[in-house]
Amino acid sequence: MDPQSPLSSLPPQRSTLQNIFLNERGLRAGWRLGIFVLLLMAIFFVIITVVRLLDHLRGPSAAAPDGVAPIGQLIAEVVTFAGVLFATWVMSLIEHRKVGEYGLPLQRSSLLTFVRGYILWGFLPLTGLLLALRALHAFYFGNIGLHGLEIVHWAALWGLVFLFVGLAEEYMFRGYALHALADGIGFWPAAIVLAVLFAWVHAFNAGENRIGLIGVALFAIYASATIWRTGTLWLAVGAHAGWDWGESYFFGVSDSGTQAQGHLLNPHLAGSAWLSGGSVGPEGSVLTLVLLALMTVLFLALYRPKKTAELVEFPNNRP
Repeated sequence: MDPQSPLSSLPPQRSTLQNIFLNERGLRAGWRLGIFVLLLMAIFFVIITVVRLLDHLRGPSAAAPDGVAPIGQLIAEVVTFAGVLFATWVMSLIEHRKVGEYGLPLQRSSLLTFVRGYILWGFLPLTGLLLALRALHAFYFGNIGLHGLEIVHWAALWGLVFLFVGLAEEYMFRGYALHALADGIGFWPAAIVLAVLFAWVHAFNAGENRIGLIGVALFAIYASATIWRTGTLWLAVGAHAGWDWGESYFFGVSDSGTQAQGHLLNPHLAGSAWLSGGSVGPEGSVLTLVLLALMTVLFLALYRPKKTAELVEFPNNRP
């Protein structure tokens, strides 16, 4: 064939089998997401097996005190985050990318973004919600239950726990999973699918109710909005950690029906559960749904993307 012929510049034709697995960008998004999920399943199968073996060797343990203990939860969250990080690292090798491109880049601005999310989009919105419930006579802050060094001890311990709660949950549902799924169906359809999945997973919490699960899904949409604007997970991780720390430690309210050990305040509720949140905690209040919707709209209005970020830079999102 004449090397100058127009036909010589055409890309080689792929077979039907190749088209099933590949597109112009390499391995199709669905297959990559499937590999990631299988990796997570294998990792957590090994972890659960080891934990059960250790429990069997240790034998019967003493009854746990009332409330969620921080050490056990901290270990679980660290192991979960490590498992998700390892699976993401494997996918980064397959895709020839840096791990930081999947939502948690280590940059100078990362700490500031995390702190801004923790205070402005986590702790303060929760405080405003509880003040509104107090004004409606549905919530009372109660008295202080800790004193002296106890305050510092429990504050730091729960702070560390919820740092890893935010990292583990956000990275699992809005890290590589969002990256791969958005590559296939677009960012916002992927964000909605993962928000529903996020709420479904939380449905297994014994203390959840329907309002609480809707709130979980709305928070997932809010977190996705922060990624859409900032390109990273750091603000969402901060907001997640700040909200949970405020709930479980500072204000001492229930989170999905469970109260933590070593909480600062001893609050109590009054009135209808749909307003106060009842045994679920403030996440079971209809006001939380309004708050999360307003937070999402406000964030999108205040934050304008300075540049297209890696986590949302997909062909389906480009003009």
